[in-house]
Amino acid sequence: MSKLSDYETYIISGLAQGANIKELKKVLRNFGQKPDSVSSIEKKLKELKKKYECKTTFQLVYDLSRYVIEIDIEEILK
Repeated sequence: MSKLSDYETYIISGLAQGANIKELKKVLRNFGQKPDSVSSIEKKLKELKKKYECKTTFQLVYDLSRYVIEIDIEEILK
């Protein structure tokens, strides 16, 4: 299994810690990533689900849980 990019790691970590798709945009920006739109995040999730053969986002987060890093979601979303 290949390593995730920083962008992908922040998406998976944000979802694992309760952020929704709209909140992920703010999380990514907090870490210097440049999501163009919510749509670009959704496309990346679709790509990851296909790559890792997951049917749902929940399954994707579960399967990639070893890549999750601790993020203070509440502080970022203030």
